[in-house]
Amino acid sequence: MEGQTTFEYESLAFTKLSHSQWTDYFLYVPINDSELEANTREIEILKTEVRELLSSEGDGETSKKKVVLIQSLLSLGLAFHFENEIKDILEDVFLRIEDIIGDEKDLSTISIMFRVFRTYGHNLSSNVFKRFTEDDGKFQQSLMGDAKGILSLYEAAHLGTTTDYVLDEALRFTSNHLNSLLAGGTCRPHMLRLIRNTLYLPQRWNMEAVIAREYITFYEQEKDHDKMLLRLAKLNFKLLQLHYIKELKTFIKWWMELDLTSKWPSQFREQIVEAWLAGLMMYYEPQFSGGRVIAAKFNYLLTILDDACDHYFSIPELTRLVDCVERWNPDGIHMLQDISRIVFKLALDVFDDIERGVRSEGCSYYLKEMLEELKILVRANLDLVKWAQGNQVPSFEEHVEVGGIALTTYATLMYSFVGMGETVGKEAYEWVRSRPRLIKSLAAKGRLMDDITDFESDMSNGFAANAINYYMKQFVVTKEEAILECQKMVADINKTVNEELLMTTSVPRRVLKQALNFGRLLELLYTKSDDIYNCSEGKLKEYIVTLLIDPIHL
Repeated sequence: MEGQTTFEYESLAFTKLSHSQWTDYFLYVPINDSELEANTREIEILKTEVRELLSSEGDGETSKKKVVLIQSLLSLGLAFHFENEIKDILEDVFLRIEDIIGDEKDLSTISIMFRVFRTYGHNLSSNVFKRFTEDDGKFQQSLMGDAKGILSLYEAAHLGTTTDYVLDEALRFTSNHLNSLLAGGTCRPHMLRLIRNTLYLPQRWNMEAVIAREYITFYEQEKDHDKMLLRLAKLNFKLLQLHYIKELKTFIKWWMELDLTSKWPSQFREQIVEAWLAGLMMYYEPQFSGGRVIAAKFNYLLTILDDACDHYFSIPELTRLVDCVERWNPDGIHMLQDISRIVFKLALDVFDDIERGVRSEGCSYYLKEMLEELKILVRANLDLVKWAQGNQVPSFEEHVEVGGIALTTYATLMYSFVGMGETVGKEAYEWVRSRPRLIKSLAAKGRLMDDITDFESDMSNGFAANAINYYMKQFVVTKEEAILECQKMVADINKTVNEELLMTTSVPRRVLKQALNFGRLLELLYTKSDDIYNCSEGKLKEYIVTLLIDPIHL
């Protein structure tokens, strides 16, 4: 190949990345539209009963019960049906929070209230937990008999900011005790399963659809569960599954019409269902079905771009592609070689397809912003490839910043906004383009988590552009020390993200939630140093089976 360097030829020796095993299955799985309509009708009836519970009058105890109910709605995947009611309840209760909490001594209740208020942007002080600590700041040993309370405190600790020191101690205390409960096996099986799932990923950083599916199974086995609420949760999730499969069919058919499989090099990924799943991580609600299809198309494009940059193109070849994208002129396609030409054509097709499909007011503005972000993204990828080949050596900080762009942080948020239509306005796009601290922190988190996961493979393949590599060189430390420091940075970034979510008032809460969901996406992809996007087995397979294949028994 003209312009190919030794590095690129060696890159072709990478183990062939797996193609999706799911496309044929979902393309032909049947959908019963009458079942979808029947589920929708019953859901509307049951929602009325929940609204009656949320609107009931009462004293402080009633208010506490409402907040606990809101946490149940969040865990069961139902809260989006009642956003207006929840907003009104929390605004009212927060004004009277000191009187309502009073001298409440139940750890689970206090933890749940803390979680709910912070989830919805109300900065309830972490001092509420000091009633459970001794003079030395340690949590009371008597709490260890309260498994549900300990688990809820563990969840609450993950909403801590940089100044919530009591939650640092709470995390240490609860982690140790929950691991002891798992080892001892003294809890009921469904409780042990919930503990195991939570220790893997707490709700704060888990995908909402996964939380709902797992919690429905747990809640059904609780002796005091509300039958009406369980029925609504099951119907709702069944409805979501039907929506998801219909979306997948639409996306798979679009991908098949592209007919690109035979044209790609062997190391290009065609993980079609996985690309859709990454969109689901950004929003799970049924009203964003169209958005998830848009997200899947962008994810597919960004995956192909990533593969082309990392494993295939020479620097001259990639430079020509970057120039072509920056000009965004179809006539410039003749300047590109075969694969570059197909990649650029795919980018043009994706944008044209979405522009035809999105009819909301201001669509042209939104796609223009998305296109500008794509141009920045491909330029950042070119920088990474130059660094990877040792042509330039950036500082650790420069790599994390540019690498955060190349990881598609800003582009992912932008395309999620396009998929939400009129739910978000111009201010959301302008906010992302301004590079606020919240999004820059998430970009850094993604770069660090990705590079920690990929360090060994990057080094073995001569790919120098890795945060661990640059940290080792810049600060003259061992690999183990560099990884530990970067892991600490990720933990600190999570606190900063929580802080910024509470402090940012310039954009709507739904926009902020998209930022949080991107943070969740990173945790899902890289938790336990396992890049699940590139692995067809393990957690990725578990998510697909859990969300799309395992039936909900009504």
